[in-house]
Amino acid sequence: MMYVSQGYRTAKMKPSEGKQTPFKELWEFPPQKAPEINEKSSLKEIDDYKANKIGYFIAGNLKNNTRNNSNLIEKELVTLDYDDLGNMLYTKFVNTIKEKLKGIRFILYPTIKNNLPDYGMRYRLVIDTNRSYNQKENGRLIVNLIEHIGLPCDPKSETYSQCMGLPYLNACSSEKLIVKQDGEPLEVEKWLYEPKRKENKLSFTTNYRNVGGKYTGVFLNKVIEGTAEGNRDVWLTSVIGTMLNQGVEAQNAYMMADVINQNFINPPLSDEQVNKIYLSVLDKETRKRGVAI
Repeated sequence: MMYVSQGYRTAKMKPSEGKQTPFKELWEFPPQKAPEINEKSSLKEIDDYKANKIGYFIAGNLKNNTRNNSNLIEKELVTLDYDDLGNMLYTKFVNTIKEKLKGIRFILYPTIKNNLPDYGMRYRLVIDTNRSYNQKENGRLIVNLIEHIGLPCDPKSETYSQCMGLPYLNACSSEKLIVKQDGEPLEVEKWLYEPKRKENKLSFTTNYRNVGGKYTGVFLNKVIEGTAEGNRDVWLTSVIGTMLNQGVEAQNAYMMADVINQNFINPPLSDEQVNKIYLSVLDKETRKRGVAI
């Protein structure tokens, strides 16, 4: 089933009224025009538009219509974001995707920042799947596909309950830039092998001991250790405060807070809780410095 929301600052999703499969719905979805997002749009204007006006989706079986890793019983479709393609030509990018996904049906469409100054080419790839998959399978499936395609992919694509924007075209994008390839759905089972990139990891059977450690190392250890129910709000407040205090830009701190919440907090906080914590910490840091961050 397809679930949709208006903007991404909510965990509440509404079941789509469509009667078709999620992939078929996306295939036939008429791209929405967003001419107000153009070469002159500021980052704040773009982010506000993304947060409040763009439609977002997730496909699968969502408990209580509330999006988080725990509530997403199973997921359909694979969605990958490509935001860091450098100076790669559009034709080379599309041909690479087609070559790597030969015979598999997919939709490839520009995201809201595509072709805007300072952002370059930005695309979302949606691949149909022959069956649903669970959170445990998600890790291997996504990592293996990213490795197979071989292009730099947004790490947030690996987040199990990540919602993705529907096709919205800014003033610099046209419908001609949307690519649809018919074929067979991706066979999930074939992509659940042990990811190749794990083969090069160290075994950590050394005599090394941490005798204090630099601040960055201590902070990363804290993040990776994560937290569980009962301490989540305080823990995330501390993590966000540390990032802002150490000079991480406000937008980057917000993005990292979302990634950390989805991957290192069990169970994840709702989007509303994360936003409330983030804005509270940001306000405190702004008042402390006397200038906007």
